[in-house]
Amino acid sequence: MLMNITWTYIWSQIFTVIEYVLLGTTYFAKKRKLVVILDTFSMLAGIVAYILLGADLGLAMSVVILLANFYYLYDESRRGKNHKLGLRDFIALGVVLAAIAVLAVLTYDGPLSLLSVAATVLYEISIWQNSTKVYKFLGIPVALCWMLYNGFIFSVAGILSEGIIFLAATVGYIQAYHAEKLARRRRSRHKKRRQIKA
Repeated sequence: MLMNITWTYIWSQIFTVIEYVLLGTTYFAKKRKLVVILDTFSMLAGIVAYILLGADLGLAMSVVILLANFYYLYDESRRGKNHKLGLRDFIALGVVLAAIAVLAVLTYDGPLSLLSVAATVLYEISIWQNSTKVYKFLGIPVALCWMLYNGFIFSVAGILSEGIIFLAATVGYIQAYHAEKLARRRRSRHKKRRQIKA
């Protein structure tokens, strides 16, 4: 079956590319605040793309992510970037996950549409906590789910872009893993030197 290429579709693909360029940069950011800011702009572009594509469930999930990002930015500005997760954080995550469930029921469009729900749940868990390493690790299955969802809604730019995001998340995670390993080695060497001096 051939698709009818219209200007609406072309613009949806342009906004999809913008969305994924911004999203790809988040996997190389070292601070959570920068991740959330970049992802907020990415979601705005994604919302426009999903409106143009008529993908209601993808649109609903992007709106949830956008609103949650605003909360995370507000929360971090009030409590700082290194605060420990408390009851308020768990309640916020619960509210977001409940909103995802309600919107998934209201905009359900077949089993494959639930891939965007799975991606959104994993994404929210990854961004909710403070570790960019966990964010990058969970970015791998998130990218796979969104890639399959983009196939479901016939977004060619989305499929190709998610393939690049999958690679970015994988490379970003490997870099974070090696950086952490190197830091542990340095701490261990420093500790041994101090013991020898003592």
